[in-house]
Amino acid sequence: MSTDKNFDEIMREITSGLTGDANEDIKYLREQGDRYKDHPMNKEILRACGRLMAQLIPEDKREELNRLLDNRENGTRAAIEEAKFNIYQKNYDKALEIIDSVINNQEELGFFKDDKVSEYHDFGEFFEEALYTHIYRPEKDLRSAPFPYTEAYLIKGSVLIDLKRYEDAQKAFEEGLKWNPVSFSIRSEYIETFKVLGQIDKYFELSLDAFKVAFRPKQLARCYRNLGYYFVEKELYSEAMSCYILSTFMDKDSDQAQSEMYYIHSKTNGTVKEPTMDEITAYSEKYKFPIGPDKDVIGLAMAYGKHFVENGQKDGAKYLFQIAYDLTRDDEIRNILESL
Repeated sequence: MSTDKNFDEIMREITSGLTGDANEDIKYLREQGDRYKDHPMNKEILRACGRLMAQLIPEDKREELNRLLDNRENGTRAAIEEAKFNIYQKNYDKALEIIDSVINNQEELGFFKDDKVSEYHDFGEFFEEALYTHIYRPEKDLRSAPFPYTEAYLIKGSVLIDLKRYEDAQKAFEEGLKWNPVSFSIRSEYIETFKVLGQIDKYFELSLDAFKVAFRPKQLARCYRNLGYYFVEKELYSEAMSCYILSTFMDKDSDQAQSEMYYIHSKTNGTVKEPTMDEITAYSEKYKFPIGPDKDVIGLAMAYGKHFVENGQKDGAKYLFQIAYDLTRDDEIRNILESL
């Protein structure tokens, strides 16, 4: 068997042999899977043939398959809720046992592994996928893993923090970030482990990097609070005050930044005053943190929003323009939203 052909050429050849008869085509695709089992790209070819077969399954059999998948999904969801309940009850060892079982059972199936043409992720919403594509420029096809990896690893890491197993928590969060590299929830908890372990410079570095995936006001506010904590630890109180002020701009309902500013006031006997905008800008340039949301995040939300408008997808457009408006409070964006 020749191995000169690339994946696309092989799949074009395979699909050209389909007849339109479901039973015959399923048999044919199985044969093609056997034919290419020793090919260097056998995994990719087998998966592609499997996806084609799934489309050919008769309706009644497809409903049966969907029921089995739904039952499995419901079982997973029930186990995750049980783990959460045990966390609420402070039964951390039990919660860890449950969530480990959920993850291990999924991993043993061996599904959703990246191959040479596809990569699998668990994005929580559309903009996460858009952000991932923009930042990481994937060359492979993106496919959704129908298992809540992001949530599962977030729970596992959080339980390990409760058990004071911080290095293990870091590993859990790192696994979760493989499935969803732009998950702010996992990333922020991962960053927190470095603070607990006293690795303050790494904490600062990762907090700066988190701005590029922050697309909600509360997320930005947390980034600023992280920087504020770092500056307090370094006894750079004016810089810290600047970050806490920026945090309150993004999340007026949070008391945390106000409490930290009060702490600075007490610690310095009131000698550190609120910095001016010029001073905040100077600190921003010196320490390389943005004032306000990342420009690429705004641009991406606006570009996709306009694209959805052009294609008559009003709900999608509203979702994207709302992201941009919440971050900027821009009157022009508000007018677009009102027009929709």
